[in-house]
Amino acid sequence: MSPEPIQRAGDAFVLERVGLARMSHVSLEVADLEKSLAFYRDVFGFQGVMDRDLHGAEFEAVTGTPGARSQLVRGLIAGNSVVQLFWHNWREPQPEKRTLMSFEVLDAAGAHTLLSAAGVVCQSEPVEFDNSWAFVIQDPDGHPIEIIQWKPGVSPYRSP
Repeated sequence: MSPEPIQRAGDAFVLERVGLARMSHVSLEVADLEKSLAFYRDVFGFQGVMDRDLHGAEFEAVTGTPGARSQLVRGLIAGNSVVQLFWHNWREPQPEKRTLMSFEVLDAAGAHTLLSAAGVVCQSEPVEFDNSWAFVIQDPDGHPIEIIQWKPGVSPYRSP
């Protein structure tokens, strides 16, 4: 049985009207954060720009998992490519589908509305989280894709 086709608005692609800007970052799920940090620093010159312990009601809403906690380390590789390393207490690393792509939009609520109307299943409504609003969809193979809108004035890829 074939999935239902995505409902497009004429010749436009679904996220065109909400200002699809660029790929935001790639997140890699890791089993051992310190070992992965050492690898990315030593091999690729990873330069950390953020280290955060993620937990609480907002994070539980984003993940859909009560008690979820993750450690996030965001950094730059090869000049301006953004890579995030994630360790989770709420799920075991999976050998498949561990990479999350993130796409930046100018209007997360509008993106959610358009994607839902097009038949794309969204994991949640856009959730206000720290310096952004975000939600997750999946591609046909189950790979997670984050749709994110940064709050005004935020520079998420620069060291403070």
